[in-house]
Amino acid sequence: MASCRPIWASISLLLCSKLFAVEPFRTFTASAGQAFTARVLSYEGQTFYLEAKDKKLYPVPYNQLSSSDQSYLRELSQKGKLPIGDPRKLSSKESPKENGEEVSTSESSMDEPENIPQDGPRLKAPPKKKIKLRKGSFFAYRPIKLGQDPNLAVEAKESGMPVEGQPIDFSNHVLPILEDRCFSCHQEPYDKNGRTIQPKAGLALNTYELVMKGNLDNTVVTAGDVADSYLHEVLTLDEDDDMFMPPKGGPLKPEQVDIIKRWIEEGAKLSAGGATVADASNGISFHDHIFPIIEDRCLDCHGEPYVKNGRTIHPKAGLALDSYEAVLKGNLDGEIIDRGDHEESTLFVVITLDPDDSEIMPPKGDPLTAEEIELFKQWIDEGAKEYPSDNFDKPKEDKVAVALTSVADAKVPLVDLLGKRLSKPSKTQIEVASKTGALVTPLSLKHNMIRAEFSSGPNLIEDDAVRALSGIQNNISHLDLSRTKVTNSAIGNVSKMKHLTWLGLRNTEINDQAVKKIKNLQFLRYLNLSGTKVTDGAIKDLTQMKDLEEIYLWNSKISEKGVESLRSALPNTKVVF
Repeated sequence: MASCRPIWASISLLLCSKLFAVEPFRTFTASAGQAFTARVLSYEGQTFYLEAKDKKLYPVPYNQLSSSDQSYLRELSQKGKLPIGDPRKLSSKESPKENGEEVSTSESSMDEPENIPQDGPRLKAPPKKKIKLRKGSFFAYRPIKLGQDPNLAVEAKESGMPVEGQPIDFSNHVLPILEDRCFSCHQEPYDKNGRTIQPKAGLALNTYELVMKGNLDNTVVTAGDVADSYLHEVLTLDEDDDMFMPPKGGPLKPEQVDIIKRWIEEGAKLSAGGATVADASNGISFHDHIFPIIEDRCLDCHGEPYVKNGRTIHPKAGLALDSYEAVLKGNLDGEIIDRGDHEESTLFVVITLDPDDSEIMPPKGDPLTAEEIELFKQWIDEGAKEYPSDNFDKPKEDKVAVALTSVADAKVPLVDLLGKRLSKPSKTQIEVASKTGALVTPLSLKHNMIRAEFSSGPNLIEDDAVRALSGIQNNISHLDLSRTKVTNSAIGNVSKMKHLTWLGLRNTEINDQAVKKIKNLQFLRYLNLSGTKVTDGAIKDLTQMKDLEEIYLWNSKISEKGVESLRSALPNTKVVF
């Protein structure tokens, strides 16, 4: 019988009304860039069945291939050169032939695609079938990016629909739904043909932070409260309602709506099991809210000393974060937590630096999320307590003010006292500040306070230069803006330099409004307003600056009467007019 097989094949070729020649092997390229060798056998809807040289069969979504591959497949299908259907189920007369024999196919282990693109051949989609996804295949519905672990990518795909009882994860469960059905209208502004496309209704949904932010009208998600979450409401309206979402493509599947509902009910968390500010309504716990973040993102570098290859590995920068006591202790440079004041806490500063800053922590991976940063902020401001029930009384008086009182007789320079409460600015921060055109130097070699002067080409300096100093604003004690083009707008940034002791505004365009902005600078001792447009209207605000030691007003718009009034109100201040 074996010898008769070619004969029967020949007869079959004559009898079949329609036969299909097998296509040759060629190199296909996935849209993510992976290249592979295969030949096309048939297609169903938008799925093309490709056979590799090892006889394994792969159903590949049309839209997951390169444009050249799409053109090739589109031409074959439109010219009727390919059979329609799963090659494993086609009759022998419909199967592609090679040398008179049917092309063998192995059992596929791939999912059928769930989405049908709008371009490409217009073909009727077959019923969806659920077939187990083969680990490691880059033919998955979502193509694996170059450098990504295939197994992890497959796991991400398989976790797309959580099982009953499994906590909902935003990135794995909610975001894929939003990406599939909402991104066409609700993503961050992007450029299209030279025009910036804004998200509809001002609502972007392409990150966790943006979802929780909502739009200008309000938030769209209230953690723990489905009834108050507008996102869920618009998904469950009648389809003929003008506010029903999404407006195109039909409603979400019931299981998709349920995922979003469960996510909100579970606290609208970024990660399943993760802590949120909403969870911490009764106070932040170090062990429940803070340490899980530290353990996940910090302990690789800041754990307790350990032995590796016979060598003891110490925590970087001498800073261990593996316990509550270690976090509060800090390192040899000092404490990293200023209990009750997140702005003065080094830990908070380094996790909120610009992502491009070499000093940002953690240095590897993505920066902490807005939710995680908010947890640290709230925890520090509540007193950085181990347990929410612990007692902590935030000092009502400024610590520097207390220090000044205690050392009044010792005549310790003010800038030295201020410097002791601060960390030294990073090299990167100094470099960024220097790019403004300012001469940025420490008061001394080991001093933490900074002098910033625009003495070189001051006529070129405008308000943006002052704003660019924000990275070191807490460390600036001396600022000279004389003869620059700064306006009252820049003084708003100057007012945030809360440790400023010396301020030169000579021959600038500032006026009375600038004085209103700087009058609350607690440690300001020297102020030069000579050659400005400041008038008698600023006298009232100037008289409130009782700690001023020197103020220069010559060639300003202040009158002699105004100066007399100021001298009377500030008898201990040297007023130069």
